This record gives sequence, structure tokens and C-alpha cells, in this order.
Amino acid sequence: MEMSIFYVVYFVVFPFFFVNIFVALIIITFQEQGDKMMEDYSLEKNERGCIDFAINAKPLTRHMPKNKQSFQYRMWEFVVSPPFEYTIMAMIALNTIVLMMKVQQAWTHSDYITSYIPSLLSHTHIT
Repeated sequence: MEMSIFYVVYFVVFPFFFVNIFVALIIITFQEQGDKMMEDYSLEKNERGCIDFAINAKPLTRHMPKNKQSFQYRMWEFVVSPPFEYTIMAMIALNTIVLMMKVQQAWTHSDYITSYIPSLLSHTHIT
């Protein structure tokens, strides 16, 4: 009977506590290293918290023109629409592909394509 108690304590309970102590030691070590790294900066812990909050804060309201009959409202509605976002994303992807072709010389007509399409897409993004 004593051997079974010894077995349970030695192989089950004892390793459990050692693993917990080891994990806690690792966590404490990483926290101390993080605090040491933050000491090099001129900000205190509360100031860092304020900056983190400001960076991660999401606006509660979304700006929307008040007059729904105005040109500004129609433009706003067009710009926030999913088709507009997908169009811009497709143009960015096309521009990326064209610029990659410029490097790889993938097509025989690549000089024509790589000289006119990126400028066309860039002007479209600007205007």
C-alpha cells in the first residue's frame, strides 16, 4: 500500500506542482523582461496604457453627411459601398501583378503593359 501511495505522489502529484512552478517562473521572467524593456522608454505604465487605448480605440459613430439629397451624401454612399471597396482592391491587385511582371518579364508585350497600366491605376487612385 505504501508503494502505491509513493507512486501516486512521486509520479502524479509531484510533477504537477513542478510543472506549475516552472510555468509560473517562465511567465514571471517574461513579465520582468517586458518591464525592463519598457523602462528604456520615457513613458510610464499609465501613459503606455493611455497610448495603447488611443491606438486601439474604435469610433462610436461614423461620419455621414446630414442631407441625404446632396451630392456629398451620394459620394459618401458610393465610397463606403462594398462594390467600391472590391473595385479598389482589384485595382491594387492588378497593379501589383503588373509591377511583378515588370520585374519578371513575363510577357512579350510587358513593356507596353508595365508602362501604361500602373500610371493609369495610380491616376485612378489619386482622383
